[in-house]
Amino acid sequence: MQEAFDKELNRLIPASDVPARVLLAVSGGIDSMCMANLFLNSCFNLKFAVAHVNFSLRGTESDGDEALVKEWCEQHEVEFFSNKFDTHKFAEDNSISTQMAARDLRYAWFYMLMDKYAIEYLAIAHNLNDSVETLFLNLLRGTGLNGMSGIKDVNGKIIRPLLQFTRAQITQFVEEHDIKYREDATNRESHYMRNRIRNDVFPHFAKINPSFLATIQTEMNRFAEVGEIMEEQYKLREGVLYKVENEILYISIDSLKKEKFRGYWLYRILNSYGFNDTQIAQIDLSLDGQSGKSFTSSTHILIRDREYLKVYSNKQEIKSIKVIFKKFPKPDGFDPASAPAGTLHIDAKGIRLPLNYRGWQSADRFRPFGMKGYKKLSDFFIDLKLDLEEKKQQIVVTTVDRNGKEQIVCVVGKRIDDRYKITAATKYVISISKE
Repeated sequence: MQEAFDKELNRLIPASDVPARVLLAVSGGIDSMCMANLFLNSCFNLKFAVAHVNFSLRGTESDGDEALVKEWCEQHEVEFFSNKFDTHKFAEDNSISTQMAARDLRYAWFYMLMDKYAIEYLAIAHNLNDSVETLFLNLLRGTGLNGMSGIKDVNGKIIRPLLQFTRAQITQFVEEHDIKYREDATNRESHYMRNRIRNDVFPHFAKINPSFLATIQTEMNRFAEVGEIMEEQYKLREGVLYKVENEILYISIDSLKKEKFRGYWLYRILNSYGFNDTQIAQIDLSLDGQSGKSFTSSTHILIRDREYLKVYSNKQEIKSIKVIFKKFPKPDGFDPASAPAGTLHIDAKGIRLPLNYRGWQSADRFRPFGMKGYKKLSDFFIDLKLDLEEKKQQIVVTTVDRNGKEQIVCVVGKRIDDRYKITAATKYVISISKE
């Protein structure tokens, strides 16, 4: 196993990075203690340190795990880092599960250590059984192609050198080399979904096909390759099928309708925005209907517009927009129509300073440039074909008349009020734009 492990290290860590420093996440369990010993005896002589997290979840047993790892490091003169967390309190304070809390705590600490001590890699002791368990967990929860490839052996700075080995191989190696480890008794319980798959489901699979892990590993590798192919196809469609501008996702309805497997591409685009399978199916049906329909996920809102499906953050509010006002003498031959996009010009004569700006309100009315009569802003926005989310983001600039009554000067970036237009008699100009 040592020779096979060294080959994995050679594959996971480029020769240009040797000698590299690696931080080993060691819990004291059989997998991580096996990994620590394999690193210790590797022919590459990599520089490594060990990091252990005590989650305070199992009382004295958790302390025993930490003591074992510390003793191993002292025995082999390996640099040892440890940290103790109140995981239950962290989970409660952040309204997350204990498992999620443990994950967040340990990875945040690992990355802090890596930054502080200039460590290039983080080694995690996941094995093939873990990866296959993850595949079935993903399938049960619902997943795309990426979820069918199991756990990645490389993910940024994280490497998983045991991912090609089964739990049985690891157990055999540990027994042959008399490696001490601590067993978490909760692993034998089936309270969690992963443990149910491990303890109750996999034994039945082994009866049907004793080599089922190797068989599924081959399939996961194929799924991973298919996933990479589809990712290349996805990137080729950027700018035609979808695009992101100003934090808004636009999906071309016309281009989507031309796709043979439009349901897949819709899933691929929208899955990361929190929309579930049922919603995506409904969005697909809306393509052949009228515009205006909206769909909301936990994080985003999608609006079926005329040409695009537009996806906004549903936490989006009128941002802290800074509107810039500049006053200057009107130059000879000045043409307000030649202003840069988003910049408006008004005659300074009828303005009472200071100018103010705010979000528009349903009762707002103004006289759009070129018109003699008043128009409600809501109707003006309909004329511009703005969708619901675009309307929410509109800002108006206001002044007051001689009686102190508020008057709308312009809709920022859209249109000025005709009463403040530039004329031949204009002497001073005020430009209005967003920062």
